[in-house]
Formats: sequence, C-alpha cells, structure tokens
Amino acid sequence: MKAGSRGIWDFIPLARGKRRPAREDVLASRPERNSFLRWYKEEGEVNLFVPRKKGRFGDLVGRLFRLPDEKQVVLDRVGSGVWELCDGLHSVENILDFIQRRHKLSRREAEVSVSAYLKILAERRFIAVKQGEQKTKKCRRKEKS
Repeated sequence: MKAGSRGIWDFIPLARGKRRPAREDVLASRPERNSFLRWYKEEGEVNLFVPRKKGRFGDLVGRLFRLPDEKQVVLDRVGSGVWELCDGLHSVENILDFIQRRHKLSRREAEVSVSAYLKILAERRFIAVKQGEQKTKKCRRKEKS
C-alpha cells in the first residue's frame, strides 16, 4: 500500500483509530476544574469532594451500606499545585514550567508526570481540557524571526 493511500479501516466508522493531537496543541490547551466539585486547601493539600452517582441503583446501594453523599479525595502537594493552576487561564505549558521550577525537575520528567496526572484527572472527570489558541502559520513565522 502506498504511503498516501487509504486503507480499508479508514472507511469503517468505528474502526478508525483516534488521532492524537499535535504536541503544540496539547501544550496550548487549558485545563479547567469541574465546577460541580467542592474543594478547599488545607496545609498545602487540596481536598476534593466528589458527589456520589445518583440513580436507582446508586441510591439503593447508598442507603443499604450507608454511604456518604460525597467521596473525599486528598491531593498531595504536587497534585494540589497542578489543581490550583487548572483554572482555565493557565495552559499546560504554564503548568509544566511551574512544576519544573518548583520541584527542580528536568523538562522531560515534568512533562511525563504532569501529562499522566492531567490524564487521570480528566478520566475521572475532575477537569475538562479546553482547546488552546490556534496560531496561524503567519504567527508562527513571526515568532521564529
């Protein structure tokens, strides 16, 4: 098959692989906290309160086992620093720079740890990641000059 040709899997809607975003797009994206979560900071650590899922089954299990309406999640100091910067104003690159300087990590170590942590927060729906500003080719050329 030629490099530019399309394979059979491109024509089957559910079989297409997810395309990974470009590195620049990921670094420009802006994580934002879920507004439905209550949280506060105490002694350098952030405490999150995650509401229990509602529904027939969830309510039945909650009453049966006397579960609280919220689950508490305590973030460590590094996680708390990342959480506080997930305000929709700071980009992933800003968060990386902050973690790198604060904890004296190499750029690669900071990228790996922060990206893994943001992925976990997003999977648990604690944060949402907004697309960053997309720069045109002219803007990129001017920055390089």
